[in-house]
Amino acid sequence: MIALVNLATYNPDDIKPGWIAFWIVVALGVATFLLWRSMNSQLRKIKAPYRDELNAAGTVDAGDTDPAQSPADHPNDESKGSTSGD
Repeated sequence: MIALVNLATYNPDDIKPGWIAFWIVVALGVATFLLWRSMNSQLRKIKAPYRDELNAAGTVDAGDTDPAQSPADHPNDESKGSTSGD
């Protein structure tokens, strides 16, 4: 009976994260890094053809880093005037 009581008592010195938790955290870190790297390569594949298309059309300057923010791509831009046919 005394052995059962000793097992049931809480001792904060006996509670440790252990090696299993350490390796789970390491595996999550590695998986996050690999997913991040894969996402970057997929995004580069998407951006490259779009940039080449805009460069061929002459709408992007060589120094323009974000063609999506180019004023030529926004027909509803207020600085160009109204396109509603008032």
